[in-house]
Amino acid sequence: MICIERFDDPRIRPYRNLRDRTLRGESVFVAEGRVVVERMLRSRCRAESLLTVEEYAASLAAMAPDCPVYVASPELLRQIAGFNFHMGALAVGRRPAELRLGDLLGGSSESACCVVVCPAVTKPENLGLIFRSAAAFGLTGLVLGRRTCDPLSRRCVRVSMGASLDVPYVRTDDPAVELPVLRHTWRLERVAAVLDPSAERLDRFAPSARTALVFGNEFDGLGPSWLAECDRRVTIPMRPTVDSLNLGVAAGIFIHHWAAGFVGP
Repeated sequence: MICIERFDDPRIRPYRNLRDRTLRGESVFVAEGRVVVERMLRSRCRAESLLTVEEYAASLAAMAPDCPVYVASPELLRQIAGFNFHMGALAVGRRPAELRLGDLLGGSSESACCVVVCPAVTKPENLGLIFRSAAAFGLTGLVLGRRTCDPLSRRCVRVSMGASLDVPYVRTDDPAVELPVLRHTWRLERVAAVLDPSAERLDRFAPSARTALVFGNEFDGLGPSWLAECDRRVTIPMRPTVDSLNLGVAAGIFIHHWAAGFVGP
């Protein structure tokens, strides 16, 4: 454990001014909060360093014996990070190698399986909620388009409570290319989540054991070409005074509906 006493200590440069940095395109990411940091240390992501208050230093150091653990006062930690969401613990992690569709689905050819397909989810809060629901209900993973926000962005990792570090995902340049593959190679029924009263109602929808749930952009939903490629269109019935749900909330409802039939307690 290494004591940090100065804001400009070069060893904690990756943590400085996180409010103003996105880390987009960098090979590292930052996890915030003791629970999220602990989940990162248990994930397949390798920790580069930890930055924490003295209260958590020993327990975190025990989880990462080969990793430098920088210890700072709460005041200095707040000054370094530029905010207080971390609640006394942060970590810099190394991004893992990207997975392919076969890595995600290769072990599930005969078993119940559900993946979420997100071509262009732009809000990290929504993506974080989807990852958290996927972790809670035992989904196989996610397929993300390049227009979808970074699963390892600070906000996505924080909102997901570290689930985006643990639930496997695939990033693809054109997720539309993967839809036929999901159907014909991996035998997943492709279900489009839509806002359309003429679509199947979710409360009457009996999902397949092998399902791909497809969610569109927050503002535009799924375009005609996506809907044409999907096998079914399903909607959440709502009162006439409400026109839609938050995407992350809607995805959680769909995920739970699938899991209720195919995932044990």
